[in-house]
Amino acid sequence: MSEAKGPEGTPPHRGPPAGLRALGGGLAGATLFVLLNVPAGGIVGAVAGSAVASGMRGHAPPRRAVRVVGMVLLGCAAGARLDAGTLQTLLGLALPLLGAAAVLVLVSVALAVVLVRRYGVDPVTALLACAPGGVSELAGFAQDTNARVGIVIAIHVVRVVTAVLIVLPLLVLLLGQP
Repeated sequence: MSEAKGPEGTPPHRGPPAGLRALGGGLAGATLFVLLNVPAGGIVGAVAGSAVASGMRGHAPPRRAVRVVGMVLLGCAAGARLDAGTLQTLLGLALPLLGAAAVLVLVSVALAVVLVRRYGVDPVTALLACAPGGVSELAGFAQDTNARVGIVIAIHVVRVVTAVLIVLPLLVLLLGQP
């Protein structure tokens, strides 16, 4: 009986399933970045660690169930931070927030058009890469819509890292410490 072969005639990967490798790598990366006090270390470390643990390419993505569990955990973490006072404040700011969201969507669409026209990115991938939202949610949606997940994740990670490592420190420097 002959052994099954993977890409380019190599033996298939043995070991834990892709979901467990990604989870373990993500936990390790997030832990390392948080312990090193890297801003946004949880998300950036998790992305980096999962990518390294998964071999960056050549492996099937984790199953949908793994992504659903991840989304549930993210939702729980966000929901645990909400209280009645926060919701009341949001209601009082509803109109300005809706206006800001509309402007953000328009800017996102304009940026997506640039990706499509100048760089040849397909429209769905471009919209998801430029859409406001979290890396995890948009990566999952990109996978569900057969968009290029790598491009979506890369652009969002660059956005988060830029905001946390460059923009926020500059604003604190310019506006002073509270």
